[in-house]
Amino acid sequence: MMRAAYIGILTPGSTSRMRAEWLRRLTPEWKWEWIDTDGPLLTTSRMWQSFAYRFQIGKGVDRINDVVEAGMAGKSLDLVWIDKAIFLRPGTVARIRSTSSRLVHFTPDTAFHANRSRNFEKTLRLFDVLVTTKSFEVNEYRKRIDRDTILLATQGFDPEVHYPRIADADRRKDVVFVGLAEPDRQRCLSVLLQNGIPVRLAGLGWDSFVSRWKRNRLFHFEGEFVSGDDYAELLSSSWIGLGLLSKRFPELHTTRTFEIPACGTVLATESNRETTAFFNHDEALFFRDFEDLARQIGDAFSAGNVSLASIAARGRERVTNDHRDYPQILANILGDSRISGVA
Repeated sequence: MMRAAYIGILTPGSTSRMRAEWLRRLTPEWKWEWIDTDGPLLTTSRMWQSFAYRFQIGKGVDRINDVVEAGMAGKSLDLVWIDKAIFLRPGTVARIRSTSSRLVHFTPDTAFHANRSRNFEKTLRLFDVLVTTKSFEVNEYRKRIDRDTILLATQGFDPEVHYPRIADADRRKDVVFVGLAEPDRQRCLSVLLQNGIPVRLAGLGWDSFVSRWKRNRLFHFEGEFVSGDDYAELLSSSWIGLGLLSKRFPELHTTRTFEIPACGTVLATESNRETTAFFNHDEALFFRDFEDLARQIGDAFSAGNVSLASIAARGRERVTNDHRDYPQILANILGDSRISGVA
């Protein structure tokens, strides 16, 4: 029997937990152990949590490494999958490496822009496979390692979470966005509201924006934390979902790019070489600027539910047929010869 371990965030509703569950289901003949890296951090104060995310130091990082090392002590494994290793120190990863025939790292985030970690950069050479979803960072990996260890994948969705939850007749003619506040995103939502487009919003960092717009009847704030089934319900309840990309780094697609159409909601996203490769113009709304986005959404709402339903159905069919779901993405990774050689 194959023995494996998953080290990552196991908080219910997180994409890391979704990946852990699908890895276990894809390999029923394997014996998996899970080690949570989120719980130890959450037991510390907000100050230490902030130090962990900003500098990868402090009591939270200490506790994560202690828990991981204790969980791996005395183990002999065929494969260890580490999801987002930003808090794991070089000594910890080296000890994990000594316990396993194959060591895999996966991150849906940037590694050399936001989320940059000196710990992770010092451990790159210890991994057999480094999976990234950020095509713009592939060359950054190659600058730091000379072995053929990089594997590029796309973001994905969980087919058992991200699916249409609401009948088309019950969807609202509004726009939904879930994500962190950024200046560009605030400008986007402001333009939509100024053009009479109803907006529903959830996420962190929106306090000033909410304060400014809370009395507007077109605006509704759903809260700071919406995940898992609640997230899919929120996406499904609106006709259009915004797949806004971060401007802190040159992001070309995100989890929302696939989660929104998977929920049967029309994806509205900016046009770039990745989004236009994933969808045709009859499968999503592509915009040049925020005024253009407002015009397109207004036209789509005026055209009626039948037109919106047609775009949404084609978008959902596209992400399904192109296998942008976690089961297929993870199966492809596990099937890579650098990993499958342990079986």
